[in-house]
Amino acid sequence: MIDFYEKNKHTLNKLITVVVLILGIYLFFRYVFSYVAPFIIAWLIASSMEPLVRWLQKKCKLPRGISTVLSIIIILIFLVIIVTGIVMRIVQQAQAFAQDFPIYYQGFMYSLENIRGKTETIIFELPEYIQDLIRSGFDGIIQSIPNMVGPGVRKGSIGFVVAVPNALFISVVTLIATFFISKDKIKIQSFIERQLPSSWTRKIDIIRRDLFGALLGYIKTQLILMIFVSSICIIGLTILRAEYSLLIGFIIGVFDAFPVLGSGGILIPWAIYNFITGNVFKGAGLLIIYGLVIVFRQMFEPKVLGTQIGVYPLVTLIAMYVGIKLFGVIGIVVGPIVVIFVKTMQKVGIIPEWK
Repeated sequence: MIDFYEKNKHTLNKLITVVVLILGIYLFFRYVFSYVAPFIIAWLIASSMEPLVRWLQKKCKLPRGISTVLSIIIILIFLVIIVTGIVMRIVQQAQAFAQDFPIYYQGFMYSLENIRGKTETIIFELPEYIQDLIRSGFDGIIQSIPNMVGPGVRKGSIGFVVAVPNALFISVVTLIATFFISKDKIKIQSFIERQLPSSWTRKIDIIRRDLFGALLGYIKTQLILMIFVSSICIIGLTILRAEYSLLIGFIIGVFDAFPVLGSGGILIPWAIYNFITGNVFKGAGLLIIYGLVIVFRQMFEPKVLGTQIGVYPLVTLIAMYVGIKLFGVIGIVVGPIVVIFVKTMQKVGIIPEWK
């Protein structure tokens, strides 16, 4: 055993390093990430706006603190203009949908009653006890729909109201942290470098640069896919002459970015509803839209993400799958990040490269 270790000491040490790193990443995202997320986001924002801060310092001869404040204000104004335009349009369609919702609900209930009437002739041919069982079950479904919809809407509204203060608090913390990280960037970097051996400085810089590039690549990938999925849905819904196509298409695009929700969470129930109400053409059209979204995402997500973060598409797909299994929804981000981290460790010589 000792002889085996002596012969393979170098390889075993590298293997232990890989295992410890992966375990450390797992524990970090499982137990620590939620506590430091605002500061990681702040660091990403500060790094992203660094070119603008430097430009203001150089061209306008402004102190770094003022350049940082102006950069944050410019970015916030830009985001507010874009988000306000989108939100106003969505709110308009949401208000119109809310006004028409009672009509849709009555139409749905009327369709269920029609289905019940059409099946009466078939039910009459069955034994009486089966007829009673079917009728009671159907009545129970109709009566339970308001009970299911009402509490669900109330619970969702309460959850939204509770989440708003927490989201505002996190946003304020992130904004303040962004200011200090950007303003005192040189001091922070100098402090960190003093705590590390001089031989680590270059390695840390490579790790930071590669991980930051990977995170930006992932965000860019999801935005690209979200835009394309929303466009597919908006165009498809417009062809089907569905009302509120912009609002619903945008919501589907956002839903599709989350593996647990997905576009099917909206399109499939909507298609079933149209089949039940007799609108076979629209139901089939919605299923076709869903199929196009699935094919598009399955074909292009690994390729686009792999291109953005510099990892082979199949490896990216495996990392996303394992990440989801280990961490849930956030695993779709964590998986590729772990791959990037391992790849970066190879680049700086901590982990041996693949042969």
